[in-house]
Amino acid sequence: MGKSIDLAASYLEHWQRKDLDGIARHLHPAVHFTGPMIEMNGREGVVAAVARILPLLKDFRVRSTFISGDRAMFTYDFVCEAPVGVCRTAEEVTFEDGLVKTIELFYDPRPFEALTRKAS
Repeated sequence: MGKSIDLAASYLEHWQRKDLDGIARHLHPAVHFTGPMIEMNGREGVVAAVARILPLLKDFRVRSTFISGDRAMFTYDFVCEAPVGVCRTAEEVTFEDGLVKTIELFYDPRPFEALTRKAS
């Protein structure tokens, strides 16, 4: 479990620093992402999505981390520019070969949907 703790801490640290390259280095080439608004496969697509969201991110405050074997669950405040504001988020990841293989996010998508409508 020690390795998973180190991987989780490093992954979250790169999010807190808004370090796109660091986040990308933690992702398995065949990473599978599931969230309330989208589902995708592959590092390239996930990195492109992260690149779109990072400019909105003002602060990333980790609230808790739980580790069990090759799985981790994080809760955090994803603090964004208006109109999104504070997005309380839970994220479950699995690790494979020292990389994040699956990501599932749980959050209220309504503020992001409003932002998407505003942009179009």
